[in-house]
Amino acid sequence: MRTTVSRLLACIALALTPVVLAAPASADPSRAIVPSWTGVWRNTNNTVHIKAAPCGSNMCATVVWADDKTKATVASRGANIIGMQLLRDFRQTDPSNWKGTVYVPDRDMNVSGTITLLDRNTLKAVGCFLAVICQTRHWTRIS
Repeated sequence: MRTTVSRLLACIALALTPVVLAAPASADPSRAIVPSWTGVWRNTNNTVHIKAAPCGSNMCATVVWADDKTKATVASRGANIIGMQLLRDFRQTDPSNWKGTVYVPDRDMNVSGTITLLDRNTLKAVGCFLAVICQTRHWTRIS
């Protein structure tokens, strides 16, 4: 009797396992987020720190710290850089690359951008205006 009940419970558990495991999975692989660049990053001059995190089905990065000079530059046009989303709606194009929009606060404009994860602790971000005027920034993971 005990063996029969054990077998019955094992069969029920086995029958339910695919349903439980399949429920959270997304049917659309393009909507999956690979958060390999989530965390806090600093730019080369250590004037800005951003926190990268999922935003909807994409990735974004928001300013969590800035030095006084950077704060003053952005404040001179009536804005606060802390909390500003600099990297917007980045979607993964392959295992190490993402494409999205870069907000340039000192020019108050959006440009197209790419992010490449060079290694676990280094990002290369490129923002381009009209696909011909581009700037590259490197970011180092700090957390």
